[in-house]
Amino acid sequence: MKSVSKLRRRIILLCVAVLFVLVAISLECFASNSKAFAAENVWEESATEKIENSSEVNPRGLYTHLSLSINGGDGRIWATVRNDFTLFPSTVIVIVELYSSDTYYESHTNMTLVSMKSIEDLNMGNSIVAEGSTGGVKKYWQGRMRYKIDNGGWKSETTGTMLYSADGTYLGLQ
Repeated sequence: MKSVSKLRRRIILLCVAVLFVLVAISLECFASNSKAFAAENVWEESATEKIENSSEVNPRGLYTHLSLSINGGDGRIWATVRNDFTLFPSTVIVIVELYSSDTYYESHTNMTLVSMKSIEDLNMGNSIVAEGSTGGVKKYWQGRMRYKIDNGGWKSETTGTMLYSADGTYLGLQ
């Protein structure tokens, strides 16, 4: 009886593996056909607008994990977005922004944009950094990332507002 149940488990695992491969092949076929439907609307005002409005993306990936962090030192503060992991190739459009304020605000909308960087495809293991000077003043800082994976919608995350000293030393959340 034990050998029959082992055989059933192996057959089930084999079926799951075959199903997974078929799904991956289907996604790849869909990705190659989607180029014909890419929009031709390209803005020329700035690189960020081009990235935000880009729709010429091939969906292929099944999962992507991005991390956002904020750090400081030597009179500078920087926000970093890293593509920690991507299952199957994906187009990962990322915009990283760094905001500051002399007073505490929960939302970046009330803060001053200090730096913004963008990339049309952040590959697994790579990072993009937006950085700015403290100007020798203790301030509140917030990092924000906006991202789009393949043909998915735009999403955003923030680090929350953090207090840094004039030399870039982390002082706390408020």
